[in-house]
Amino acid sequence: MTDVNKPVYRITDLHETERPRERLAAQGPAALSSAELLAILLRVGVRGENAVQVGQRLLQSFHGLAGLHRATFEELTNQRGIGAAKAAQIKAAIELGRRLSLESPEERPTINSPADAAALVQYDMSALEQECLRVLLLDTRNHVVRHLM
Repeated sequence: MTDVNKPVYRITDLHETERPRERLAAQGPAALSSAELLAILLRVGVRGENAVQVGQRLLQSFHGLAGLHRATFEELTNQRGIGAAKAAQIKAAIELGRRLSLESPEERPTINSPADAAALVQYDMSALEQECLRVLLLDTRNHVVRHLM
């Protein structure tokens, strides 16, 4: 439900330089808020909310990106305006981000301190509801060879 006093604008009502896709193309993805990035994935809003507002609502409902990461497919589809296709897009984007962080063997992270190890597993572990053991296998130069869950 939207606030009665809050104006609702369609993305197409915004000037082209204010639209998320156009801003991403001109300024890069780092210039966009998380809600705007979600809006690009969602593509359209729902009656009374544009895609950016839906993204903001999702972030509020799930307490940020980490909450979206932890949310189940069913929890996403229970949100107004989020059907199976949009839930799948959100979950797929999160998984692509996770895989990207693990992919480049020539750019393997180096572990020189406990903080380095924590930074490496923090994203995955933030989605867990209970503690679990992680094992990082390192080569002789402290590069991560394998990450066991």
